[in-house]
Amino acid sequence: MQLVWLRNDLRIEDNPALFNARELGECCCVFIVTRKQWAAHNDAPIKLNFIYRRLRALQTELNALNIPLKVLCCDNYQAVPEALSKLAKAIECTTLWFNHEYPLNESLRDRAVEATLAAQGIDTKSFHGDLFHPPGTVKTQNNTTYHVFTPFARQWKKQLTDTLMTPLAKPKKQREISIKSDDIAALWFSDTLEYREDLWPVSTKATQLKLNKFMANAALNYKEIRDFPSIAGTSTLSPYLMCGAISTKQCLLSLRHKTGEWIESTWLNELIWREFYRHLISIYPHLSRQENFKTLKSPIPWVNDDKQWQAWSTGQTGYPIVDAAMKQLLQTGWMHNRLRMIVAAFLTKLLLIDWRKGEQFFMQHLIDGDYASNNGGWQWAASTGADAAPYFRIFSPLRQSERFDPDGTFIKKLLPELADLDKKSIHNPSSAQRKAYNYPEPIVDYKFARERALAEYASAMGKAK
Repeated sequence: MQLVWLRNDLRIEDNPALFNARELGECCCVFIVTRKQWAAHNDAPIKLNFIYRRLRALQTELNALNIPLKVLCCDNYQAVPEALSKLAKAIECTTLWFNHEYPLNESLRDRAVEATLAAQGIDTKSFHGDLFHPPGTVKTQNNTTYHVFTPFARQWKKQLTDTLMTPLAKPKKQREISIKSDDIAALWFSDTLEYREDLWPVSTKATQLKLNKFMANAALNYKEIRDFPSIAGTSTLSPYLMCGAISTKQCLLSLRHKTGEWIESTWLNELIWREFYRHLISIYPHLSRQENFKTLKSPIPWVNDDKQWQAWSTGQTGYPIVDAAMKQLLQTGWMHNRLRMIVAAFLTKLLLIDWRKGEQFFMQHLIDGDYASNNGGWQWAASTGADAAPYFRIFSPLRQSERFDPDGTFIKKLLPELADLDKKSIHNPSSAQRKAYNYPEPIVDYKFARERALAEYASAMGKAK
């Protein structure tokens, strides 16, 4: 019997572990619920509910192929090797199959599983089902790891082949076997947050329709419209990529069929950014320890003001574009990518609040919380990461608002108390307007905060101001 351990690959098609296991013989799948570990990793309740719903949908698809899905419950990763060992013995498993995850805790867990099963005489087979190129295979001419995205992307594209771009088919249906699927609902825990199923349906059919709709309506104009949060200009596929309901190869295949210029597509670059951060987090374990990617001359002197943190985290900063973005996160579990950059830069540069606090907050609230990408994005904003924004690049919330929400359409949707303001005032209401609409004054003066950030960052990075 072949045992397939599902993790961030909750799909039937283009699943290397599942496909190859089934090619070798009859198989059974297993998913492991690690509630306390997920809590320690700050996984959002809304994200865990999405995974739960997706897992149930996947079980239905697996049942149609007569492939059972077992569910194990472990407090943490340390308990996983023994739990898998017991299941493997019970079903007379000869090989365990899985697709890699790249953060440090997951890598250590997998090594422990491999060692435990090897002691039982059980082989393990693993694949890079989440990547086109395995970590460490996209190198500079000097055989070193890329720390800058653009040359990484250039080399990534050079190494792309038709074979790498071809998704695997769904596994063959097998005969009915004696192993029965478990009741996922009975084994899941109750304190997961409900989410907007109209925004995030979980079936494979609905996921494919979402991809098709993006390709039909926005993919060709993605570069021009992706930064405007009031426009449906992004794919909104991030929750599905997070849990593997769809693969990046499936996304690339769809893009390739859509346009002959797919290799230069800005959306393809977004998929490559995702892979770039996975390479880095696999190669540099200190990223999983919440450390800066860059070595600084001295620590950034974070202010970490509690009142300002509370204002930022509840959408009460007095900067409408920042507050609307935070309301979007709190209400839907998702935030537009341009807005993620704006609010992260605001927190780390203008408020001088440690990027780790923002990174953790996002993970606690995002339906698409992905550790590698979230860490990479926050360190980019804080100028501490690989290929990060230069320390002297400090977003003006007002300028960002005027540029990317010129009519205030997005702000008015998320801050309805400001809906009566004209398209000029909406970005920076007067004191009288703020009082009339019960909207707060700015919690920090932009000019002061910018000069402070420039001075502190220059010192920390050993630069002469």
